[in-house]
Amino acid sequence: MQIIPAVDVRGGRTVRLLQGDYGRETVFKGDPVEIARGFIDAGARRIHLVDLDAARGEPDERSHRAARAVVAAARDAGREVEVGGGVRSAEAAREWLGAGATYVVIGSVAMRDPVLARHICESAGGRVLIALDVSDGEARAEGWTEGAGSADQLLASWNDWNAAGVIYTDTDRDGMMGGPDLVGLSRCRFIYGGPVFLSGGVRNTDDAVAAAAHGAAGVVVGRALLEGSFDLRDAIEALAAV
Repeated sequence: MQIIPAVDVRGGRTVRLLQGDYGRETVFKGDPVEIARGFIDAGARRIHLVDLDAARGEPDERSHRAARAVVAAARDAGREVEVGGGVRSAEAAREWLGAGATYVVIGSVAMRDPVLARHICESAGGRVLIALDVSDGEARAEGWTEGAGSADQLLASWNDWNAAGVIYTDTDRDGMMGGPDLVGLSRCRFIYGGPVFLSGGVRNTDDAVAAAAHGAAGVVVGRALLEGSFDLRDAIEALAAV
C-alpha cells in the first residue's frame, strides 16, 4: 500500500480546505513545488495533486503554472503524480499525461456525463483514477459543491470502465483530523472490483496501517502531513514492516 501525499493548489499557493469548503481555507508556507519535493525526499513514490480553482470551474493561471511545475518536479525525480481538478475532456487528460502526469483524476464528469467519462478512460489508456467524493451516502460534484446522486450506484456503474481505480473520500472527514472512514472503504471495495484508494481524515501511521488492513491500495494524506502530525518516513517504514 502506498502513502500518497496531497498537494492542493489554489491561487498558486499550497492550501487545504476543511470538508471541501472554499470558505474554510488554510494557506501553508512553502510553494507547491517546494512542498512536493519535500515529500519526495521523505520517500513518497506518488504525489496527489489537485488544482482547486479548476475543480471549481474557475481556472487560475497561477494554479495551473504551479500544478505543471509540481508534475515536472515529480517526473524529474522519477516519481508518479496523479493530477485532478478540472479534467473534463479527453484533451485535458492527454495534456496532463503529455506533461508528465502518471494518472489523471476525474470526478464531476464521471458523475454528470458517464459517456464522456468512459471515453476519457479509454482514450487515456486506463491511466485514469475516478474520484468518489461522498457525504452521507450522496456523491458530491463540482468541487464538492453539488449533489450528484447515490454513491453506491455510481460506484457499481464504474466497474467495467478502463480505469486505474477509485479514490474514495468522505468529505465530512476531509481536513478534520478525525480518522478515516474505514467502513466506507470496505463498502467501496465490496461494490467496486478494482483498486480503492482512501482519502480524508488520515491522521497518523496507525490510520494508514488500519487502512492497509482494510484493503486500501493507498491512502492520500494532506493536512496531517502539512501540520506535522503525520511522519511520512515512519509511516512508510511501518507499512513495509507490516
